[in-house]
Amino acid sequence: MCILNNDLSVLLASASFGGTIAAVRHLARCNIDVGVVSSQRLDAAAWSRHATHVYSAPPESQGSSFLERLVAIGAADPGKILLPTSDETAWMYTENTELLARYFCMYQPSIATLQRILEKKLLADAAINAGLTVLPSWGPRTIDDVAKLAPNLPYPILIKPRTHVHRLRSDKGIVAYSSNELLNKYQLFVDRERAADKPLLTDARLPILQQFVRVGREGVHSVTGFIDRTGELFVSRSATKVLQRSQPMGVGLCFESLPAAPALSEAVRRLCRELEYFGIFEVEFVLFDGRWAVIDFNPRLFNQIGMDIRRGMPLPFLACLDAVGDTTFLREAVAKAQAQDNERVVFCDSFALRAFLFAQALTRRMSPKDRAYWRAWLRKHADDAVDYAADGNDSIPGIIHSLSQLHLGVKALPRFMRLSALDAAWTPRAVIQELS
Repeated sequence: MCILNNDLSVLLASASFGGTIAAVRHLARCNIDVGVVSSQRLDAAAWSRHATHVYSAPPESQGSSFLERLVAIGAADPGKILLPTSDETAWMYTENTELLARYFCMYQPSIATLQRILEKKLLADAAINAGLTVLPSWGPRTIDDVAKLAPNLPYPILIKPRTHVHRLRSDKGIVAYSSNELLNKYQLFVDRERAADKPLLTDARLPILQQFVRVGREGVHSVTGFIDRTGELFVSRSATKVLQRSQPMGVGLCFESLPAAPALSEAVRRLCRELEYFGIFEVEFVLFDGRWAVIDFNPRLFNQIGMDIRRGMPLPFLACLDAVGDTTFLREAVAKAQAQDNERVVFCDSFALRAFLFAQALTRRMSPKDRAYWRAWLRKHADDAVDYAADGNDSIPGIIHSLSQLHLGVKALPRFMRLSALDAAWTPRAVIQELS
C-alpha cells in the first residue's frame, strides 16, 4: 500500500544499528516522517529527537512475534514505507510481502532474489554468472564429507555460516589451519549452530567451507550504493574497512573512503542485474590471486551508511523515492549523487574504538605502537569523521550507544579475558609501514 504524496512516512527496525541511526537523521532532514521499532531500552535510534514515533516490539529474532507487532503498527497507521535494516528483516519482509503489503508500502525484491543473496553458495554462483571472482568453496553435508575433503584443502579454511538469517549468533565463522583442526571445528560449529532450516532456506544449519584469505594492506573493499527497480539508475561509492572488532573476521570499526573504482562498480551493477535486485546494497570484496573476489552482499541498510550520506549519496532517500514511484525526482537525485563523490571522509564508532583499544591494552593483544597509531588516527580525522552514533545536533543516541557498549562489554569481559592468548588484533601492513 503506497501513498504517493509529499507526506512520506518510513518505518525502521534494528534500532541499535548504525545504519538505522544514520537513516533516521537523514530522512528527517528530508522532511520524511520516521518511525522506529525498538526492542531494548538501549536502542540508540529510539532516542533520536528525529524519530517521530517509537514502537516497542519483541526482538527480530522472535520472528512470528515481531511480525505480529509489525502488522499491528501498520494496521493502526497504514501506508508507511518499510525499509530493511538487517538480513533478518530483509528476509522477513520479503517472505511475508503479501501480508505486509496490506498495511505498508513494500520495497522488496522477490523471494528468489533474496535466496540467492542471503545463501552464500547461491550468491557465489550468481557472482560467477555475472563474471565476478569468488573464493574457492565447498559444501559438505556431513562430517564424513569433510573428512574426505580435508587432506586436500588449501589451508587455512574458513567454516562459514551458509546464511545469517534465523541465526542467534552473530559471528562470521571459524578458521581452521589443518585437517584435524577442520574436523574438530566443523563438528563444533554444527553442534552449536542454532539456525533453523526453513522451507525456503534449506540446509541453513550447514556451514560452507571457503578458502580463508588474510587481508593485507588493501583492506576489505566495500562497494555501496543504490540501483532502482528498472536497473537503469545506479550510483555507488567505494571504501575500505581498515579496522574490525574481532579476528580473524569481524564487524568494521573504522572505514576510509576511496576514489571511484569504475570497473568494480560496473561489476557490482552486473551482479545486481543478475540477481534481479533493487534497492540499497553493500558488496564486500577481498583481494585473491590479484583479483577482487566477492565475499558478501548486504541487501539493506549497513552500519557505515552515514559515510555515504556525507559523500552525497542519500541512499535511504533514494530508496523511498523508488518505493513510491517518484521516478522524475529519483532520476534527478541519482544524477546529483553521481556527480558529487568528491569528499574524502572516514567512518568510525569512536566510543567502541576507544573501548577496543583499552581492552587490547588490558589483554596485551595489541602493541603500544599500534594503539598509538589508532589514537593518532582518531585525532587526525576529528574534522572529517562520520561517527556511528555521536552527533552534536542529536546527542542522546550517542550517550545511549555508549551505555549499550558498556553493558555488552561487561557481559563479554570474562570471555574476552579467556581469549587473551589468541592472535593479536589485525592491522593492515600499511599501518605498520606508516608507524615505521
